[in-house]
Amino acid sequence: MKQFHSKQCHSELVHSFIPPHVLDHIARVQGRETLEPSAAQRSAVVSAQFRRVRRNQTPDVPGTTALLAAPGAAGLKGLTTPGVGTAGRLIYDDETQANYNVKLIRGEGDPAVAGQNADQAYDSLGAVRDFYKRQLGRNSIDNAGLNLVANVNFGEQFDNAFWDPDAQVMVFGNGDNVIFKDLTGDIDVAAHELTHGVTQFTAGLNYTPDQTGALNESFSDMIGSAVDAWLNQRDADTHNWLIGDEVMADDLAGEALRSMAEPGSAYDNPVMGRDPQPRDMSGYSEPADPHLMSGIPNRWFYLVCKEIGIDAGTVIMYQTLQNLWPTAVFGDAAVVAASQARILAETKRVPPEAAQVVRAAARQQGFW
Repeated sequence: MKQFHSKQCHSELVHSFIPPHVLDHIARVQGRETLEPSAAQRSAVVSAQFRRVRRNQTPDVPGTTALLAAPGAAGLKGLTTPGVGTAGRLIYDDETQANYNVKLIRGEGDPAVAGQNADQAYDSLGAVRDFYKRQLGRNSIDNAGLNLVANVNFGEQFDNAFWDPDAQVMVFGNGDNVIFKDLTGDIDVAAHELTHGVTQFTAGLNYTPDQTGALNESFSDMIGSAVDAWLNQRDADTHNWLIGDEVMADDLAGEALRSMAEPGSAYDNPVMGRDPQPRDMSGYSEPADPHLMSGIPNRWFYLVCKEIGIDAGTVIMYQTLQNLWPTAVFGDAAVVAASQARILAETKRVPPEAAQVVRAAARQQGFW
């Protein structure tokens, strides 16, 4: 297994895309309607088990001995295995098992395969890799060409996706097509989860139920949203600023998991409940799941981008992420971002007023 950067993420959680409070609410609602366990209920249980594995370092999920292993070699003959440090892609089919890296089905440069989700994962990882390289000058997750490993068809109708910081793999569930579609169907997912990997190799923000954990989640939303806008050629005015809107099942079309522009407005329906994210520091509380309070710095990023553009806002936040530390809080991020904005303005990478915009937006959100 590859060794981690010295600024390793001090986390006891696998970084999952669907927040625990959303899955728990769905499980409670569906539990009142049927005696049979739903896909959302199973997903909530499996996600909770993975969190305990990370906390206890004791594999109590069936098959988790494979989760801590390096990528396997099982797969079809003739597939390409990229060299170490080439930022190549490896796509595995987990064949609905709760194991990683079950069967290699596509390597870097290999032709498309029969499974649509495998090709979507391949394309998404390539898009995120290209964004980091072209827009931010970063060579993969670790800035040293770490290969990108994705697993599709993980578990049975698994309603989640996650980045595992130990195994350094990206994992996509199929969804149940009742609440969520296949998690490979939205670029937000791959960009968000792989940015958890970038955080692991840069600031190493702790994944704790406070401002630090919320920052960890927020930076993934920031970059995830920026990749979405870049890939679809949208600017700050035409971008929808929604996270996860394209993995909602047909009956929940129009909903999303989070809104960067207006936290607390992403969804409101009987199955998922009502979006509980606070808009600014007036609604802050702790302890809280990092997905909840992340809306506060998310909107900070949105406000900055509305003033100086997504490209400028993103490079400021990326430089900020590289200069933070594991226990940083919202105010620390604002101070570092303003300093980075001044440095970037000197080389004309961002507008000259960027530092003032960063501070004003942080003040508006209540943490300056």
